[in-house]
Amino acid sequence: MNKRKVYKSQCSLIAKMVKKKRVLNAVRKPIKKSVGKSALYGAVRDLETEIKKLNKEKSDLKRESASTSSSLETSRAQERALQQRIARIIEKQASLNQKKKTLQVKIDRDADKINKISKIKSEISDI
Repeated sequence: MNKRKVYKSQCSLIAKMVKKKRVLNAVRKPIKKSVGKSALYGAVRDLETEIKKLNKEKSDLKRESASTSSSLETSRAQERALQQRIARIIEKQASLNQKKKTLQVKIDRDADKINKISKIKSEISDI
């Protein structure tokens, strides 16, 4: 069905071009059958070259679109991977902060114990 539409549109374009040529030729000189045929062939060739150009442009656009889509997907995948890495780093950071707090509490307790021991030593040495 799509080919029919393309064919019909091509035929209508050819008919319009031929009609313009006929009008121009009628103004200039009487139409000859061979001129009419060569005009049709010329119009067909012109349309074929235009169709080739359009097909090339279409394939270029499809290629560019596919490239953009794949690079976009790659970027999204990289973004997800980086977000996961950030989440793991945040978890590690929280874990390390908790360890730091517990170690600081232990250091404070040990410092208190050392102070008590040194106080006891000084009291013993005074006796």
